[in-house]
Amino acid sequence: MGLFSRLKMGFLLSFASLRVLRSHPKLLVYPLLSGLASIVFIVALFGPLLLASSALGGLEAAGLFVVYLGTTFIAALFNAALVHSVRTVFHGEQPSIRAGLEAALGHTKALLVWALASAIVGIVIQSLESRGGVGAQIAAVVFSVGWTVATFFVVPVIVFEDASPRSMFTRSASIFKDTWGETAGANVGLNVIPALIAIAGIALAVVVGVVIPTAASIVTAVVIAIGAVVAAVLVGGVITGVAKTALYVYATESIEPEAFRSFDFESLFEADDSSQTQSLGGIRRGI
Repeated sequence: MGLFSRLKMGFLLSFASLRVLRSHPKLLVYPLLSGLASIVFIVALFGPLLLASSALGGLEAAGLFVVYLGTTFIAALFNAALVHSVRTVFHGEQPSIRAGLEAALGHTKALLVWALASAIVGIVIQSLESRGGVGAQIAAVVFSVGWTVATFFVVPVIVFEDASPRSMFTRSASIFKDTWGETAGANVGLNVIPALIAIAGIALAVVVGVVIPTAASIVTAVVIAIGAVVAAVLVGGVITGVAKTALYVYATESIEPEAFRSFDFESLFEADDSSQTQSLGGIRRGI
């Protein structure tokens, strides 16, 4: 599949996911709560470590690990609640924020294992990047991309399959290989709508600040720009969660969500050889 086709597929996924968000705007609560909880966590825990870092330099690395662990766990928890609610929508029911959070909390142990693994990987990648050499930078990029690919479906697998800490990674990688892995470049298309929101907001902020160069207009422009970036992050988080859940549900349950009727899911399963098709069939029969 060519680059243009992959980008087009990403656009279609993005717009279909946006339709789900438009019908169920309450889904924005999850990334909003995730962001607020992460900020509170960092300020409450990491702030004092920053102040003490000049005297306790060795504590800085430990603090960084704790931040990786805490923020990843928080993000995973609310992402788990999001995919649970999205799957509820795909089954024709109304999503409940409370039910989503309860479902996520029911998988706290597995989500914590996932967060711990991600924190360790994050530290390793950070260490490679800090070395400064070209080889280390390339290794960091390759490692980061490989980790993202292997864990793309980890949260849905944790929520819907009660997988063990070991199998949730292999299961995620297997689903990615047989579905999204065929069109991984389409992931870029999922960022189009959030990017447009951010660009439009920042452009409006620049116009306001330039056309009316007063103190009040500058403040207004800053507020507009920050609001646009926040909105882009929130919408992007929901769109990615919705698209990921749609791909997972189709791969494992053969359910084609109503909002994705115009999306050709079968194109995701086009394989270069029959073995990949057989592998996908094995996944579906195994659920």
